[in-house]
Amino acid sequence: MSEATRTILLYEPVAEEDGRQDLLARRPATLDGKVIGLLNNTKDLVDTLLDEVKNLLQKDFPRAEFRFFRKESVSGAAPELLEEIAACDAVVGAVGD
Repeated sequence: MSEATRTILLYEPVAEEDGRQDLLARRPATLDGKVIGLLNNTKDLVDTLLDEVKNLLQKDFPRAEFRFFRKESVSGAAPELLEEIAACDAVVGAVGD
């Protein structure tokens, strides 16, 4: 009786480091009077976290307007949702669990 030969492929999950540095987004001088987006990524407890972020920010910036957004799933976001989010002056994205 002969043994069957099996091939096992092994991948090394390492990538070359990219030397480019992304620029940080410009920050507004204040959030008062600005529209702040709060993005829920659909993970557990993220709504609780974003509610607390809103409450804390509202204390310091009482004239800020808050808009809540919720992705359809953890991965990616619909183009329409991205357009709505882009209309905000600042966005807080959160990950729950």
